Amino acid sequence: MEKIIWVIGNNRTEMIDAQRQINSTGSMRAVCLLSFEAVERAAIAQNKGEHSRIRTPSLIVMDYQMAVSEEFQSLSFLKKQEALAGVPFFFMVDNRNREIDEDCYQKGAMVVLRKPFSKAEILRMERTAWQHEVTKNYEKMLQKQAGDLQAAREIVRLNEQLKARNELLHQIFGRYFSDELVEVIMEHPEGAVIGGEKRELTVLMSDLRGFTSLSEELEPEEVTNLLNLYFEKMADAITQYHGTVIELLGDGILAVFGAPLSSREQTEEAIAAAITMQNRMGEVNAYCIKNKYSPLEMGIGIHRGEAFIGNVGSEKMMRYNVLGRIVNECSRIESYSVGGQILISNESLTALSCPVEIHNQMEITAKGIQKTITVSEVIGIGGTYQLMVANVEFDVLSPVEDWILFNLYPIEGKLIQEEPIPARLTQFSCKRAVVELEDFQAELKVYSDVEIFAAGKDGKAVFTGVYAKVVKRQFDRVTLHFTHVSRSFQSFSGRFLPEEERSQNLKQG
Repeated sequence: MEKIIWVIGNNRTEMIDAQRQINSTGSMRAVCLLSFEAVERAAIAQNKGEHSRIRTPSLIVMDYQMAVSEEFQSLSFLKKQEALAGVPFFFMVDNRNREIDEDCYQKGAMVVLRKPFSKAEILRMERTAWQHEVTKNYEKMLQKQAGDLQAAREIVRLNEQLKARNELLHQIFGRYFSDELVEVIMEHPEGAVIGGEKRELTVLMSDLRGFTSLSEELEPEEVTNLLNLYFEKMADAITQYHGTVIELLGDGILAVFGAPLSSREQTEEAIAAAITMQNRMGEVNAYCIKNKYSPLEMGIGIHRGEAFIGNVGSEKMMRYNVLGRIVNECSRIESYSVGGQILISNESLTALSCPVEIHNQMEITAKGIQKTITVSEVIGIGGTYQLMVANVEFDVLSPVEDWILFNLYPIEGKLIQEEPIPARLTQFSCKRAVVELEDFQAELKVYSDVEIFAAGKDGKAVFTGVYAKVVKRQFDRVTLHFTHVSRSFQSFSGRFLPEEERSQNLKQG
């Protein structure tokens, strides 16, 4: 059966010439529609299923100049016609250029043709029209099979093409969701629309410590390989406990528990995932040590509350996202954590139904939020999980006999203050340092960040470019946890720590 091609344009001479070229193939028959009114009558006849000499087209070719002159009225009308859904659409133009081509493609054209048509363009029309008819007949066959088998799932098993598509979707979604969630998405495709809902969720955020400085020393391929390994280990831990990876933020991760599938154990699952993530950092650092990179640490924050969850964006580009105050607060909680630590809010702890081991409770403030947030460090979780953070204990601090001055420059926001707080180093390891402030009344809050400039008795620099977080303070005695170290710091630690101790610290890192 010959394929029907609708040719739409208001230049009668050009339309007759186009009709002649298309009809010359013998396999296609062109129907010229010379005005919007003609287009409207033909389309309405298709929608009503009326018997008409104008059959449903296998391809629509529209003159671009006519479309522009009528402000794309005919094109907009055709796109709204249900009977014409899926019919391929071409534009034909007098002269092609990049600007016109881009406009045509933005309006939905598959192909842009130049008038008069070349043999290759006629052949392309014929092939496109044939492919549309084959696809349409294939869809009818699938519908008949669905009716016979009374289940669309049977079609998947009978049709290898659909099976391959589903396997591909499993591979893509499986990187972010658990197997159970992928099955729900596959069975309910109506979920792939813009919109969402407010729901009680548990948010988990993680971030690497020291990765930025390490990445500056490595080649791009090395950075990519390290990040891929890290994300693979962490994403597996999240999906293992039914979490959903929302976004990879540089070297950090944003994940939620309790969505898209609701879960009464969402917070327990988030804690179990966080502990597993911290324990898998050992595998990441084994790779670092093998390749002679500096070991990495990760901080994690967990928070629970009401948030918007759903598809956000446009019809052409959207992603599954979580929005709300708890996301911002969780980011703040995570920023207070040091490497190897999991901090959780009290709102999360009150929702637990199984025992969790915690310590080091403290109050923190979130930017833009007046009230303080109470958080605790998670060490382990019982119940059916039975998980503990493998490296809870800090490394061993060694006493320092030499006189070493630590000038501590507080960091407020992202600004490093100009006036340092002097302190003397008393104990030291690759991860921590204990110092005594020269002025015990100096304002230095717990969990504030500082930049360290270390100097010897002669005033010469010992190391620079080191950052730390204040994790403990008793009067003039302050414990610092290093969050970023430099090469000069590594040389310094080599002088003060025995080789055996430095190796042990690296393994624990």
